[in-house]
Amino acid sequence: MALASVDSDYERSKFGYGWDDADGDCQNSRAEALVAQSSTDVRFADERRCRVVTGRWISPFTGKVIQNASDIDIDHVVPLKWAWDHGANTWSRDKREKFANDPGNLWSVERSLNRQKGAQGPESWLPPVGRCQYVSRFVRIVKVYGLKPSQGDFNRHKQQLADYCG
Repeated sequence: MALASVDSDYERSKFGYGWDDADGDCQNSRAEALVAQSSTDVRFADERRCRVVTGRWISPFTGKVIQNASDIDIDHVVPLKWAWDHGANTWSRDKREKFANDPGNLWSVERSLNRQKGAQGPESWLPPVGRCQYVSRFVRIVKVYGLKPSQGDFNRHKQQLADYCG
């Protein structure tokens, strides 16, 4: 069940301060997601190769091609606040930071849809297209990290997998 009592304790900073550069190569997890998810070689802002400016991303939420990195938000498939309310509040700071920067939980999507989605899970928000892929990835991440959706949310996710992935 959603842990409403921890709602007021949620702060983004409890998952680390912004995008992490765990390997120290100057590419933070946002840049690494952009590089990994582009279907062409990306172009960087300068020779240091830290900040991505262009590439070719196909949004899993719409199927549209996006070429300007500034038009992209990196979506947490399982939003940080959703995770907090479903068990991440009991994790160590290190585990929360790993979760926030896990490439499997990061998707390059349109800024507008990421903002529309906010902290919602698939029980209350779905993308216009790619619903099977989205719900499947969401459920997999929830299982990998041992998050605890309510029984109602679990049943809804199970039904969505049957409906969209049939």
